[in-house]
Amino acid sequence: MVQLYKKYIGKNGAKELAIFFSFIIFYKISRYIAIGDANTAFENARKLIDLEKSFGIFTEPLIQGLFLTRINLIKFLNTFYMYVHIPATVVFFVWLYRKYNSKYNWVRNGFLIANSIALLFFIAYPCAPPRMLPEHGFSDTLLQISKVNLYDGFFSNLFNQYAAVPSMHFGNAFLIAIAIILYADTSFKWLFLLYPLFVLLVIVITANHFYLDAILGGLVVSLPYPIIRLKNLLMSKIRLNNAL
Repeated sequence: MVQLYKKYIGKNGAKELAIFFSFIIFYKISRYIAIGDANTAFENARKLIDLEKSFGIFTEPLIQGLFLTRINLIKFLNTFYMYVHIPATVVFFVWLYRKYNSKYNWVRNGFLIANSIALLFFIAYPCAPPRMLPEHGFSDTLLQISKVNLYDGFFSNLFNQYAAVPSMHFGNAFLIAIAIILYADTSFKWLFLLYPLFVLLVIVITANHFYLDAILGGLVVSLPYPIIRLKNLLMSKIRLNNAL
C-alpha cells in the first residue's frame, strides 16, 4: 500500500497522507461538538426558508418534485451524495500534487482552512436539512427511496444531522472546478464547471441542502485564498524590510 501510494504521490506522500487523515479524524470527532440543539436547528431551517422566500428563490420542493417518480435516478443521486464527495476530493488532490505540484500547498491550505471555517458554522449555526421538513414539501429520498436511515444505526455515526449550512458538498466541488480551470492545460477544462452544477442539482433533489447552503459553501471555500495571499504579501514585505 505504501509503495502504491509513493508511486502516485511521491516521496512526500506519507506526510500529505498524514495531514489529510489527521484532518479527517479531527473533522469526524468535531461533529460530536458541532451537533446543535434540535429545536434551534429546526428554527434556523425555517428562518432560512423565510429568507429564500423573501428573495423569491424558494423552489427546492418544486425541483425535487419533478424527479421523485424517477426512482432509479433518485437512487443513483442518493448514492452519489453519500459516496462520491470524499473520493472525488482525494482524486483531485492526488492529480494536483502530481501534475501541478507548485500549486498544491496553496490549494490544500485553503481547503483545510475553509473546512475548518465550516465547522465553526456547524457549531454556531446548527441547521436542519430540507429532508427533515416534510411540512414544507420536502421528501427524505435517502430514507423513503434508498432505505438509508441517517437517524439511527451505522450512518447516524457518520453524519451531523444539523450541518446543512454551509454545504461543503457544493463548496468543495466548486473549489475543485475552479482549481482545474485555473491550472489545467486541457482545452476541455471549462466542462468541469458542470461538476459543481451537478452537485447542486444532487443536493437539491435529495433534499439535503437549500440553495443558500450552496451559495455559502462557495463563499466559504473562496474566503481563505485572498487572506492567504494578503498574509504572504505581508510576510514578504516584512522579510524585505528586515533585509534592508
